[in-house]
Amino acid sequence: MRVVPHAKGFHFYTAVGDYCGVSSHSLEEFADAVQYVCSEAIVFHFERGDFQSWIRDVIGDNELAKKLGDIKMCERHLAAESCRKEIEERVNVRLFQLEANRLVSRYRKNAR
Repeated sequence: MRVVPHAKGFHFYTAVGDYCGVSSHSLEEFADAVQYVCSEAIVFHFERGDFQSWIRDVIGDNELAKKLGDIKMCERHLAAESCRKEIEERVNVRLFQLEANRLVSRYRKNAR
């Protein structure tokens, strides 16, 4: 699965110019980071559509970007944790699908 250079990684912020010290360089790293990054960063990036943009434009996964875009914000005090849960679930399902596709492709190649 795709790993991008640091400059193209996803860097988590809590506000413009307020980096929280967490970066991701692949979808796997992103899935891990979403589990523990501060809730302010989740809300900041989700409201701006940053997760979807990075996954679509840098990682190149339009399907996952659309699925994240379909998540609806709930009341602000619940937004961070409900969004975190939805993002985690959708990213992990996608990672599972991609890994399954990779294994099927490898099996078919070796079966020839």
